[in-house]
Amino acid sequence: MYLRTDLLDVFCYVEFLKKNNKKVCVLKSLSLQFKTALYASAFSVLALQVNSPASAFEQVDAKQAFQHSYKAYETANADASTPNSVLQELAFEAYIAGRDYFGSEHLNTANLALNYLFLLKPKERVSEQAHALAALVVRIYQREYDASAIELLEPLLLAFETMPSAKDEQISQYEIAITEVFVAQEAAHPGVVLAVKTAMAKAFLRLNQSRPALWSSLYDAYLERNGADHVLTVTSAFYAAMEDAGEGDVDDAIEKLEQVVAVDALGRAAVSQLQLAANHRLVAFYANQKDEDAVDRSLARIAEMSAELGVESTNEVVYRVNPSYPKEHLRSDEGGHVKLKFDINTSGRTENIRIESESAPEFGREGLKALSKWLYVPAYENGQPVKVKDETVQLDFSIQKSN
Repeated sequence: MYLRTDLLDVFCYVEFLKKNNKKVCVLKSLSLQFKTALYASAFSVLALQVNSPASAFEQVDAKQAFQHSYKAYETANADASTPNSVLQELAFEAYIAGRDYFGSEHLNTANLALNYLFLLKPKERVSEQAHALAALVVRIYQREYDASAIELLEPLLLAFETMPSAKDEQISQYEIAITEVFVAQEAAHPGVVLAVKTAMAKAFLRLNQSRPALWSSLYDAYLERNGADHVLTVTSAFYAAMEDAGEGDVDDAIEKLEQVVAVDALGRAAVSQLQLAANHRLVAFYANQKDEDAVDRSLARIAEMSAELGVESTNEVVYRVNPSYPKEHLRSDEGGHVKLKFDINTSGRTENIRIESESAPEFGREGLKALSKWLYVPAYENGQPVKVKDETVQLDFSIQKSN
């Protein structure tokens, strides 16, 4: 059976319960490990029935159709050579057949939907269809389980992971629901809750949802659990810093980013990439604070790391200041431009700036002011920083006037 490997495995069993004097097949989790599945043997029981207004013959046809579809999925899933695309198709067919047999609001229908959703790659999950299925699973699970039950974590997480774009009302509802589960289950199952919180935080990043407290709590948890050098600690520190900066807490952001760059990457590409990104942010923060020494340190680290990682960094602007529109031309809507030639010294700063052409002297003046503050990744040759000469850039000026 398909297992979701980005979280944990799961073991399930099927039990028969009496509901309205009819036997109904209900799948329940034996462990706290998220992957729900249906055993084909349960569906071979002749006594299996569901509440449905359909005739006996229609019910038999629906049952046979489901057994056939699910058996095809189960057989393909047992074969390691089966392409994922084929498994997806068979799992979806089993879901449709199961929906027709069990009913659209049945727990088994929800579990069949989960089987299909788990087969989707992260990018494939982001769609209206996948989100509609995830929302269906959430609704059914919320009806079948207590509001604080750990079984709700996976469906609620999928609701975030499948959402194509931010929907504030739905996000709020799902977040309230999943927080209730976190509070109830964190003491007994801290690892499970931490894993789901992390996946949820990543979904929030994709949806452009700011969650400073969430990322800060993840950083604290991973720091205590795994130590400062662990990739999850470094990752959560980086994003916690970005959230701090977004909230205006630049000093806190700098502190976390310096912790990121201080870690020994130990050849781990993921950590090195985060450190490179952290140094880029540090250049901007330190430049805004006019801390020249700190800017130099961060620029040097970017150059060294780019060389180590084989990243093309020649003439890469790390910090840019936009030119001001000349006040002398505010009454005109024609705009202007200036073409500048300059050198980049071994510390990444611009120098020897010359005007190649300009539409008016005032545009040249403002262009010179702006370019003098730009910062570049220092160029390296044979392991040594070198000066780059005669670079050119054109700055275009325009202004939009309100009616």
